[in-house]
Amino acid sequence: MPHPPKGSEFRVKIGGPAGAGIKAAGQTLARSFVAAGLEVFDLSEYPSLIRGGHNTYTLRVSQKAISSHVETVDVLVALNRETVDLHLDEMIEGGAVVFDPETTTTDGWLPSTRVRPVPVPLAKFAKEAGGPIMANTVALGAVLALAHFPLDTLAESIRAQFAHKAPEIAEQNLVAAGLGYAYVAKLAGDFWIKVQPLPDAPKRLLVDGNEAVGLGALAAGIGFYAAYPMTPASSLLHFMAAHERDAGIVVKHTEDEIAAMNMVVGAAFTGARAMCASAGGGFALMVEAFGMAGVSESAVVVGVFTRPGPATGLPTWTEQSDLRYVIHAAQGEFPRVVLAPGDRTDAFELTWRAFNLADQLQTPVVILGDSYLSDNRETVPYFDLDAVTIDRGKLVTEGDVADHPEAVDEAGRYLRYKLTDDGVSIRVLPGVTGAIQLGNSYEHDEYGYGSAGEPADMRAAQNEKRMTKLELARTLVPPPAAFGADATEADVAVLLFGTTKGPVLEAVRWLEPDGVKVAVMQVVTLWPFPAEEVTAFLGAAKRTVIIEGNYTGQLQGLVREQCLRDVDETLHRYDGRPFSPEMVYAKLKEVAENA
Repeated sequence: MPHPPKGSEFRVKIGGPAGAGIKAAGQTLARSFVAAGLEVFDLSEYPSLIRGGHNTYTLRVSQKAISSHVETVDVLVALNRETVDLHLDEMIEGGAVVFDPETTTTDGWLPSTRVRPVPVPLAKFAKEAGGPIMANTVALGAVLALAHFPLDTLAESIRAQFAHKAPEIAEQNLVAAGLGYAYVAKLAGDFWIKVQPLPDAPKRLLVDGNEAVGLGALAAGIGFYAAYPMTPASSLLHFMAAHERDAGIVVKHTEDEIAAMNMVVGAAFTGARAMCASAGGGFALMVEAFGMAGVSESAVVVGVFTRPGPATGLPTWTEQSDLRYVIHAAQGEFPRVVLAPGDRTDAFELTWRAFNLADQLQTPVVILGDSYLSDNRETVPYFDLDAVTIDRGKLVTEGDVADHPEAVDEAGRYLRYKLTDDGVSIRVLPGVTGAIQLGNSYEHDEYGYGSAGEPADMRAAQNEKRMTKLELARTLVPPPAAFGADATEADVAVLLFGTTKGPVLEAVRWLEPDGVKVAVMQVVTLWPFPAEEVTAFLGAAKRTVIIEGNYTGQLQGLVREQCLRDVDETLHRYDGRPFSPEMVYAKLKEVAENA
C-alpha cells in the first residue's frame, strides 16, 4: 500500500481503556494542529459498552488536503498493554510506541527492530502534575516532542478544552503536557517525524458531521428540533440544545422517537422549520408518523444516521445499509427526498437545502448519514454562509386567505390540498384570517376532510397529486457530483454515495502516480434517483465499479432498477468499519490492470 514520504504526514493512534479520556485527549491534540494551519482527519472507535472495553482515537495530520483516515500509524500511544497487542501490526517501519513501562509490559514485543520504543513514566508525571487522570495529557506532550512540534499550540488547545472548569484544571494539564514534552524531547533526537506548522495557511473549521448538520439547520432558520438520544445521532441533540437560547429555537428531548416525529409534524403545521434525527432503529419507531407527514404534506426534515443492524446491531460502528429502508419506509406510498452527504461540507450544505426542499415540496426530506460522518472530525473551509438561501415555497404567513384567490374555492373556503399541476398547494398558516385548518392522518379531499364513503376518485386524485411532486423534485434537488477524470477517458469509473466519498477520493489521489485515471460520481440525491445522469456516466466508462458499505448492494440494486443496467465490479464492506483508502486503492488498481 502507498505511504507518503516520511515527514509529509503524521499519523498517531491513542489506545486504552474506556474512561481514560482518549477521545477528549485526541481532539485536544487535533485542535493544536489545526491552530498551526494543518489539515486533520480523526477516527474514534469504541465498543457499545456502558463500562469498559478498548477505545482508540486515530489522528491523521498533513500539510496537504486529506479526506479520510488511513490504516497505518506512525506513533502509537499505548495507555495499556492491550493497545500494543491489538495495534502493533498497524505500525509503519520505524514508527514509535509511547508507553509507560510501569503499566505496560514489554514481554513479547520488545526488543524490536521494526518499531522504536519510547518509554515515558506517564502515571508518575500525571501524579506530579495533579492526578492520575492526566496520564493522557502527559502522552500528548510526549507525542508533540516526538514530532518536533512546538508545545504552545497544545497549551492553547488545553485551555480551550477546560475553559468551562476551574482554572487550576487547565494549569495542571499544562504542567502534565510539559513534563511529557520535556522528557521525550531529550529522547527524540533525530527521529524522522518532523511536523511543521503552516502559519500562513487559511483558517479552517474542525467539525464532525453532526456539528455540520446542526450548523446547516441553524443557517436554514430552524425553529424546532426534537429527538430521543440514539447513537450516532445523539450528539446532534446535544449540539442543538447547547445553541437553543442563542439561536432562539426550541429543542425538545422527547420521551421516545414516536413523540419526536409527531412533534416535528406539529411544529411544521404551525410554520416552524422543524427537524428530528435518529439512527435506523429510532427511525423505525418514527415511520408511522413519517407516513402522517407524507399524507398531511408536512414540510419536515428527518436525519437518519446509519449504524449496523438489524435490531440493536453494532450501536457505535458504521454502515450504509439503510438506503432502501429510508426510500421505502412508509405504509403506502408518498413522495420524499433522500439526500446523502459525503463529508462535513456536504452535511452543512445539504441540510440547509433540505429545509428549502421540504418547504418547496411540502413533503418530508431525509438526510441519510452514518456513524463515520456523525462521529469523526475533519478540517474544512469555513462554510459559505453567503450561499445560504431561504425559500419557504408556497407559504402564506399572515393577512386574509381571501387575498389569495388561487388558494380558495368559489365560496372563499380554503383548499389546503387543492389539486395543482405541480402537486404543491398553497400552505396557509394558522392565524391567517378566513382559513380553516384541517390536518390529520386520513386520506382527504381538497379541504382536508376525510369524506364520507371515502370515494375512489378523491383517493386517486390526492394520491396522484402527491406523487406528482417527484417530478418537481427532480428540477430542484442537487445533482450528482463528479470528481477525477472524465468518464470517457478514465481507466475506471466509480459510483458511490455517502461517506465512501472520502476514502475513494484519497485512493484516487494515490493512483495518479501509478498512471491510473479514475472517474468518480457521487450520487448526492438518492431519491428521486438521478437515473439519466447515472446511466450516462456508466455508459461512457470502460470499466465500472460501485463501492458501498452494505452486504446486498443497495445502490447497485437501484442502478439495476432505475437504469436497467449493471456495473462490472463491486466492493462492499459490512463489518461495521468504514472503507479505508488502502482497500479502495487495491480494488481500483486491480480493476484497471485486469481491464
